[in-house]
Formats: sequence, C-alpha cells, structure tokens
Amino acid sequence: MNIARSLAALVCAVLSTSALAALTLEKSTSLTDSFGGSLSIVTNGTVEIPGVNTTSQATLTNFHPHDDQNLVANGSVTRTHERSNEVVTNTYNGNLTLAGTDKNGKAVNDSLSLQNLQVVRDGDGPTFSGTVVVNGTSYDAAQLPEAVKHLLHRVLRVFAFD
Repeated sequence: MNIARSLAALVCAVLSTSALAALTLEKSTSLTDSFGGSLSIVTNGTVEIPGVNTTSQATLTNFHPHDDQNLVANGSVTRTHERSNEVVTNTYNGNLTLAGTDKNGKAVNDSLSLQNLQVVRDGDGPTFSGTVVVNGTSYDAAQLPEAVKHLLHRVLRVFAFD
C-alpha cells in the first residue's frame, strides 16, 4: 500500500511540475494628478517558477510629483525586470525632465537620461552599471555622486505604482 501511495505521489509530482507553464502578465496603471498631469505604466511579461521577466514603459506627461503644482515631470523610461532564483536585475533606459521649484523654493531644471542603467541585487547589496546623464554630464552608474543617486532614487520611484 505504501509503495502505491509513493508511486501515486511521484506521478502527481511529475505531472504537476510539467504542467507548470509561464503565466503571461499584462498590466496597465494610470494616475492623474490634481493639476491634469498623468503617469501611465504599461507592463508585459512572463511569470514562472523560478523567475519573472517583465518590461514596463512609464510615461509622464506634465506629471506633478507629490501633487506639487510647482514641479513638473515629463518623459518616458523603460524598465526591464528579471528575477531568477536569488538574483534580481532591473535595467532602465529613457529620458526625463523635471522643471519648476522644489519644496524649498529652489529652481529645478533637470534633464536625466538613463542609458542601460542596470541595478543588480543578488544578496550582497545592489551593484550598478551603465550611464546616467544629468544636464549633459555623464556619470558611470557604479560611481554616482550622492546628489545624482538621490535624484535617480526619486525619479525611479514612479515604478512603485506598477
């Protein structure tokens, strides 16, 4: 009887693992701020054991971060998200502009270009590669100044809505 149960369990396990197929993910998120600006994110990809592979396109059109009428963001960024076992890789490409004033009233007129910016997390903390261009100045992503890291972190938070 135990052999029959073991054999049945083995058959079920084999059938269930071969029946696991990738799931297709399609998602669209749209936000409109109080001033008529918008953020839209369209995501497509696959989800399967042991990983995920998605691409998200974020488009900002006169979007007011934090619903602040004094600061406007425009542009688009593509994020490719790959997860396999313990390694997560996000790759960003695109261009954004921020214009207006910050919360302290300081003028903001920044252009940001992400060129194959990769953030890899594999248990040892994130590693960065690629290029970030801020107002015409290129930076190696592995050696970003703190001010650029802060700007980048703030800008890429839009993907939290995805």
